[in-house]
Amino acid sequence: MPTFEYEVVDRAGAIGRGRLQADDHNEAVQRFRKQGQLVVSLRATTDQASGSVADALRGSIAMATRRGVRLGTLLLFTGQLAAMLDAGIHLVRILTALGRELTDRRFARVIDDVQKSLTEGASFADALARYPRIFNTLYVAVVRAGEVSGTLPIVLDTLTVYLEKTAHLRRRVRGAIAYPAVILVTAVLIVVVMILKIVPVFEDVYTRANAKLPPPTLVLIGISHAFRDYTVVALAALVALGILAYFSARTETGRDVLDALKLRVPIFGTLIRKAIMARVCRTMGLLLQSGLPLMDVLDTVTRVAGNRVIEKAVAMTMQRVRDGATLADALRDTGQFPGMITQLVASGEESGSLASMLGKAAGYYEQQVDNMVSTLATLIEPIMIVVMGGIVGSVIFALYLPIFSLGQAIKGGLK
Repeated sequence: MPTFEYEVVDRAGAIGRGRLQADDHNEAVQRFRKQGQLVVSLRATTDQASGSVADALRGSIAMATRRGVRLGTLLLFTGQLAAMLDAGIHLVRILTALGRELTDRRFARVIDDVQKSLTEGASFADALARYPRIFNTLYVAVVRAGEVSGTLPIVLDTLTVYLEKTAHLRRRVRGAIAYPAVILVTAVLIVVVMILKIVPVFEDVYTRANAKLPPPTLVLIGISHAFRDYTVVALAALVALGILAYFSARTETGRDVLDALKLRVPIFGTLIRKAIMARVCRTMGLLLQSGLPLMDVLDTVTRVAGNRVIEKAVAMTMQRVRDGATLADALRDTGQFPGMITQLVASGEESGSLASMLGKAAGYYEQQVDNMVSTLATLIEPIMIVVMGGIVGSVIFALYLPIFSLGQAIKGGLK
């Protein structure tokens, strides 16, 4: 059984320090809560030799799980964990059972290691924090708040709802963007095939007939020649640009530029911004509801907002709040948050219901995203069909225009 070094404060404000043996971090916290004591710090003391071996094993598991897991898998795990904790089952037993049921073997190894960390005396939050690719800053912060307050089942249930809404929002936004992208790529591929395979056949026919070609057909044939003569160069240039864009997007400056561009794309930029506003408000509401201080909440949001422009705006907000400004004023001064959010935040600050108001703002923007995606789905399909038909139709028209001209010439000669 692991031993913990603790520091607690009782109702009278007296500080107590010492050592305690418990099955895990959560059990130790519960013991102090039953005695009416607030845990200030709780740290496991473990054998150094066994710790070094455990750290090495965890390092190898962490290397194998760099890609993280699917959001759906994490959502299912969190929901099951919340339900079983609410039923009164011990956390270690829950993790053992869930680890055996997981079909994702990488994730199962992580859960097995988390369970071992708990038996060695680590807190649940600290054990999860070793795998940031799977359990991000938000997830760990919520779990830590639940452990400290003794409300882990409740905050995990709230976290499950949050993950469900996040998954739904992500599917809607990706679906709205993916459909026109697929249609556009399909149209481009069709045109490229026509230029490379069909145009040369028509060019050969017109050359043998000594036909006089109109300007649209000459332009199309010129494009076909350029594609065929410089295919290798064009492909090499595209690959080089792709590699350059990939590595540029991984730099600080590149990410800043890319995220700024995302918010400026016509129509879809508005959709992305609304989705980010929903995520930021939902995250802040969840963390405040879990009992985290406002500055810790803002610090967490700067790492999970999903867009560098908004993350920097939240960082500016942190500094303004630290300097004495209200949250509503600080958000307004960044210029990145709509008036509705700042008004709801101001109302929440005045009434002491900030978490609730942020939840309302999140719900509003989630509904806005749903409505916008539905509208786009209705409008984009006919628009993309018209665009695709126009592109392909223009190529076909340019190809057959000489035949029409030749037919008219023959008809005129017969007269």
